[in-house]
Amino acid sequence: MLAFEVARPVVLGVVQGAGVGLMAIGLVLIYKSSRVFNFAAGEFATVGAFGFYLTKSHVPFLVAALIGVLAALGTGLLTERLVIRPLANRPRVTLLVATAAVAIFVIAFQFLAGAQGKLFGAKALVSGNAFRLVGVFVSWQEIVIVVVLAASGAALAWFFGRTDLGLATLATSQEPTAARLMGIRLNRVAMLTWGLAGALGGVAGVLLPPLTQNFTPAFGTTDLLIPAFTAAVLGGMTSVPGAFVGGLVLGLVQNLTQFNVSSNRLPGAPSVAVLVVLVVVLVVRPTGILGREA
Repeated sequence: MLAFEVARPVVLGVVQGAGVGLMAIGLVLIYKSSRVFNFAAGEFATVGAFGFYLTKSHVPFLVAALIGVLAALGTGLLTERLVIRPLANRPRVTLLVATAAVAIFVIAFQFLAGAQGKLFGAKALVSGNAFRLVGVFVSWQEIVIVVVLAASGAALAWFFGRTDLGLATLATSQEPTAARLMGIRLNRVAMLTWGLAGALGGVAGVLLPPLTQNFTPAFGTTDLLIPAFTAAVLGGMTSVPGAFVGGLVLGLVQNLTQFNVSSNRLPGAPSVAVLVVLVVVLVVRPTGILGREA
């Protein structure tokens, strides 16, 4: 019984935490490039989820997943081109409000389409259990989610560490003036960053809803945005690896608390536990787990 109470929340924590960590990476990328918190990040995930679940019954599974990710990527690109770029020279608070406006626009579109207030089913991506771990069954779905999320993280690490465009993106986020003087096209890098953030949100939107077997139109903002922001702060708001680590920590803390504390006595225990961990980390290390001094 004790093994189950530990192993099962650890498995769920890793799966959910990896998804939140991926979204947190998107938040960090945009913060590093534009110094603004992206309130529209949750809606990128929502767009990805709808792109996938509205098409998967009409096209092959992988094609539907690609459609969902591309829809979210396109939303990120359009946000940068139509909203962020025209306001690039405005105060950062203006950009912050602009990202919130994008989120409100997407939510309003869902309302006009009649999606608000509905609960959408999200069946398992793949069925069956793969193996048992300390008496706990680990499903193929959980393995697929972790593998895809880990592969996405590895691809990002390769992109930023091995490609000219990735290195240019990192240079722009750290020293934009110097990057401009070196001939790096800042607008191109900004569009890439927003596109990547959109795609990462789309991946999370495709993979995470099956864990709860349903989702609402607001799940991107209500279920993912705040946890992703918390994960980004935990890891260090300027650290891409730290954001992913922060997501894993968040997932583990939430699920271990949820499984081992009576929800009837303390219904908000997981959220309180996350808040306590966040405060402790910021007191001990204000820059976050992997963050660095500016």
